[in-house]
Amino acid sequence: MAEAIGVGGAEMGQRSKRVTEASSAGAPNRLSTESMGTEGTWTPTFGVQGLDVSGHQTSVDWQQQWNMGARFAYVKASEGNYYTNPSFGSQYNGSRNVGMIRGAYHFAIPNWSSGADQASYFVQNGGGWSPDGYTMPPVLDFEFNPYEGRTINGFYFGNTCYGMSPAQLSSWVRDFGNTMLSLTGRLPVIYTNTSWWKQCLGDPAGFGDYPLWVAAYPASPSNNAGAIPSSWGTYSIWQYSSTGPFAGDSNVWNGDYSSLAIFAGTRPFGSFDSGTIERTETTTALRLRGWAVDKALPGATTEVHAYVTSPSGTTALYKMPATSYRPDVNQVTGLGDFHGFDQQIPVSTSGTYNVCSYAIGKFTNVSIGCMSIVVEGAEPPIGSLDELTEERTATKVTLKTKGWAVDMSRKSATAVVRADLYRPDGSKSSYQINAADYRPDVDQFLGAGTNHGFHLDVDIRAAGDYKLCAVATGQFLQSDLGCKTLRITPAPSPIGTLDSLNVKKTTSQALLSVRGWTVDYSDPASPVAVHVYVYAPDGSSKLVQLSTTTTRTDVNQFLGISGVHGYEQDIPVTSPGEYTVCTYGIALSPVSPSNTALGCKTVNAGFAASPVGYLDSATVQVSGGVATLVSTGWAVDRDVPSVSIDIHTYVTAPDGTVTNFPTPANLSRPDVNQVLGISGNHGYTSKKVITQRGRYAVCTYGIAASPFTLGNSALGCQTLTY
Repeated sequence: MAEAIGVGGAEMGQRSKRVTEASSAGAPNRLSTESMGTEGTWTPTFGVQGLDVSGHQTSVDWQQQWNMGARFAYVKASEGNYYTNPSFGSQYNGSRNVGMIRGAYHFAIPNWSSGADQASYFVQNGGGWSPDGYTMPPVLDFEFNPYEGRTINGFYFGNTCYGMSPAQLSSWVRDFGNTMLSLTGRLPVIYTNTSWWKQCLGDPAGFGDYPLWVAAYPASPSNNAGAIPSSWGTYSIWQYSSTGPFAGDSNVWNGDYSSLAIFAGTRPFGSFDSGTIERTETTTALRLRGWAVDKALPGATTEVHAYVTSPSGTTALYKMPATSYRPDVNQVTGLGDFHGFDQQIPVSTSGTYNVCSYAIGKFTNVSIGCMSIVVEGAEPPIGSLDELTEERTATKVTLKTKGWAVDMSRKSATAVVRADLYRPDGSKSSYQINAADYRPDVDQFLGAGTNHGFHLDVDIRAAGDYKLCAVATGQFLQSDLGCKTLRITPAPSPIGTLDSLNVKKTTSQALLSVRGWTVDYSDPASPVAVHVYVYAPDGSSKLVQLSTTTTRTDVNQFLGISGVHGYEQDIPVTSPGEYTVCTYGIALSPVSPSNTALGCKTVNAGFAASPVGYLDSATVQVSGGVATLVSTGWAVDRDVPSVSIDIHTYVTAPDGTVTNFPTPANLSRPDVNQVLGISGNHGYTSKKVITQRGRYAVCTYGIAASPFTLGNSALGCQTLTY
């Protein structure tokens, strides 16, 4: 078949001017809208210039093409599974020898054999790829049937769509692409023109992960490649001319040279900077630090794989994203500040660990270093919390704890045990114990010596559930020895109540008045401590500690006891709003299960505001030859509405002098009380003798009386002439 189709075989751009003019008389000679107009005298004003050649361009002056501005080249490698370009080697190497980035393309004949078959043939004959920085990804040339309507050597090549349905052609492309991906690590670039792709494949979706090389030859110089298939938002390469200015076909890369180099494929690089030992209280870890970048993934994270071989010879893989802050890497590479890796790998065996790290790139993986790390003291201590028991007398309850602990990294040393005792009230006490008691059973089991036991005795003063947890501490590490719980039966708890919670308020302070009683039947004649918790409107809280100090005859008579069992306290508060007060009777008995909640009550201490009111009138009254400026109105501090507040009157005389004087708002104003729903006297009349003739200004201010005031209030101003 290769002999029958001729030395050059099919050419890229079957409906281009160069190909159609050179075609034989029996071949179709139709131009699509992609091949109109004048070519060969211009280049687009953007991007990076390149060319593509095949066996039809047997002699290419590559240095001349370089001097003209071409920086990349594609060379036809194969067609179907029957043809290879005899000039491939000289063209492929010649373009590279002058400095071009070059790659290979395959002309697909989809009705000849499967996509997988032709992909394999392509790779075997020049279509391979490596991320060396100067090899373009492989290309699938998928376009008009070059042998449309012809039968060659008994094989009928079919119509322009190769006699295949859109679904068959789409499936063929995916078969070819998936095979190329498995063989080379990259999906191929798809070379096509929009009209044929739409006609023969139906413009399918789902090919956007394949780079696009579109053929379109404009009628006049233009940077517009026209419409592209709908799978793509843009193209990577545009074949804009088949007749020059470059040999073969002329192309432009849709980007700058740096992006072209990345498209060709780069190797990741980085450094395995350090491997150190990190310890917490309970773990030993290898801390691996370094950095890795891949220019092919400028906006993504480069992953690092660390292979860690333990002292036992087993190897494990750890995947580490290079996302930590490394501005020094950015200073050198310009690829961003976050390309460091910093990973901790837990270990539990002492010895030498061999670590080798690799930067995982988009196109290939690269070793960034190996090192050996010697770990000491990785073995954690072991032991047991054997028992937690109670020893009780009439006046004392003791918790007794026993167990053992051995530091496995230093068996002959004495391990230290930390015992944490959690009490029924939620508090915790911690104790340090040397594991040095005689325990021959531990020595028999571990061969570590006879003195590795521990014990702890703790006096307790409340009944309830106790939980003791033990931690063995070795040279470097700690290990939990477990927890045990024990319930201590209770003695009687106090009884009582919170009787009342009221607000007392003066002009200088606000008080919460708390009153109630409590009795502890363990010793009903003794006073009982009371804890008062005050929860403020802002969410804060405070504790006030009291004791029963007043006689509650009613309580004593009802319970048939004596003693002082009443408590009461005025507690200052500094902000308005709703307060909740909860009181607790504090148990006298050392084994009472808990303190007793005597009750909670909520009260509103008022609100923060300025006085309200009004300057109703300002007049001049003359009597007996004496002129008096009279101001009337009303004012109320709503937080203390029963209080008659002061009014300050400011009078500005015609000569500009200002005087002020206070007046109490203590006159009856039933209209105000009715509107505001309050009681008390809130009206005012202020008087000032005046002597000057002219214009006066009168302003009155309500002076706040609440301890929560937001400030005084202007009640109004009026002017008048005397």
